[in-house]
Amino acid sequence: MATLYDVPEIYEERFSEWAEQAYREHYQRTLEGLPIREILDCSIGSGCLTFCLCGLGYQVWGSDLSRPMLDRAAEKAREKGLDVPLVQCDFRELTKAFDRQFDCVMSTGNALAHVGGADLERTLEQMDALVKPGGYLYFDSRDWEAELKGKCRFQPFGRPFLREDGVRINYVQMWDYHDDGSITINILHAYEREGEIFRQEVYEEHLYPFTVGDVKRVLERLGYQRITLPPFPGHNWYCLLAQKG
Repeated sequence: MATLYDVPEIYEERFSEWAEQAYREHYQRTLEGLPIREILDCSIGSGCLTFCLCGLGYQVWGSDLSRPMLDRAAEKAREKGLDVPLVQCDFRELTKAFDRQFDCVMSTGNALAHVGGADLERTLEQMDALVKPGGYLYFDSRDWEAELKGKCRFQPFGRPFLREDGVRINYVQMWDYHDDGSITINILHAYEREGEIFRQEVYEEHLYPFTVGDVKRVLERLGYQRITLPPFPGHNWYCLLAQKG
């Protein structure tokens, strides 16, 4: 089954100007005053969550595993007149794609949950390898501990979106919980015009929940200090910011 990362135009449907502004304000609040100028987002996707950093004066690089998402990011960067170098790579192998370090290495969009166990640790180690001494590691994630308390199967996926052509797009998720602790999220997009559903798209994500404690233990082993959880603009989501010792 296809994933949303194969179809950037559908992936982006749920992102609005309001969301972009919320992320801009979040980054401004979280990063203001820190010695950060150069940032790598190693799960940049189509740039929805990251390009607003350029407007705050940061030099941004991006990498992602998905070629369609990177192609869309490149197109958007050209449209916005942004200089954002983009590289296709797996964030478990960042050091094969980059031979330099950054003031901050980020992973946005709940991307870390796409790898589990030893691969999560490996990804954090690869991110760390690209962080300058005294620099920062940042990621955002679903609050998996909160999500797993109720094991809800059916969940809304953001608010319905009304397009300019009058089409209403409804989002629903169905979660399948597996014995190994992983989760398959089936994402239904239903397109509605004048009260009638005329198109449906279903996409699948296989994710590996982790706890804040899991990540903190890895980062502490890697020498990170001042591990904080700044306020984040999302229900049952959080972000983590840590400084390299």
